[in-house]
Amino acid sequence: MRTKLATYNVQNLGRQDLPEPTMYRRKLDFIVRAITGLDADLVVVNELREQASFFDLAEACGSYSGRLLGDARPGAREVHTGILTRLEVLECGQWREFPATVPGRPGELVQLVFSRPVPWVKVRLGNGQTLFAAGVHLKSRRPEVEAIPVSESARRREVLGQTLAVQTRMAEAGGLRCLLDEVMVGKAAHHFAVLGDFNDPVDSMTVSLVCGRRVDDCEAGSADSCLLFPVELKTDGRRPYSYVGSGGQALIDHILVSQDLLAQVVQAGVETRLLDPGLVAGQSSITSDHAPVWVEVELTEQTGADVGTNRPGDSRDGRT
Repeated sequence: MRTKLATYNVQNLGRQDLPEPTMYRRKLDFIVRAITGLDADLVVVNELREQASFFDLAEACGSYSGRLLGDARPGAREVHTGILTRLEVLECGQWREFPATVPGRPGELVQLVFSRPVPWVKVRLGNGQTLFAAGVHLKSRRPEVEAIPVSESARRREVLGQTLAVQTRMAEAGGLRCLLDEVMVGKAAHHFAVLGDFNDPVDSMTVSLVCGRRVDDCEAGSADSCLLFPVELKTDGRRPYSYVGSGGQALIDHILVSQDLLAQVVQAGVETRLLDPGLVAGQSSITSDHAPVWVEVELTEQTGADVGTNRPGDSRDGRT
């Protein structure tokens, strides 16, 4: 009994970026072919530029009756993260805010807003057990120069803007881990997964924070049962990568799963063929600079009673 999970940053799917109808349709068709080719039971989709494009995508893919679109951040460029699934949706919602501490203000906890709200779903798997899956798109690596006073030199704005982007991304990762602890400690589901664009490599502090690993990694504690693990990706003997940009190739899209689910992984990979340099260079407006990442698990043949009754905080039922 196999279940497949996937994540795909589609690079700005929307009429705001492709106002010419033919170009929009060509890009939508490309993304649809990529997603339907994966044949995944649950897909997290990043960089949807408008709500209408998410529903265009869902309708064109056809087999995903479960659809949840996260909000865009108020006052910011409209970018959404969505979840498509053919599994039975039991609960769904999203996290818009996360707990954080601010340097220079010890003992004070604040609530910050995610760059892109995090949609989540609880679905029933084929063996009767449940999966809690969250779709993430952490702060980009682009320097936040617009947040630095224009009176500063270009070099200083670049350096301070880059620092701010890193700080924000790590704060989001730590806050996300706190939210995950709540649902994992509360046993809201049998299995857990976090999928999406982390904008950092698998060995980064960002990913380690979301996984729940200690910085010193030398003591086992009560949080061990709440750990997440990156699935090992394979790409025909080559070093896996999911993104092609001006900085070269990088693996920044990840699927993290809880330990029991990790034990049932049978294969995982990245569709790097969709990042053919000639294709990307020649048709960048209708493809994506990211490749889909996927994992397939062989579920044990057992029927587990549902676990957990508390809905995760800051949620809104967004089922369609």
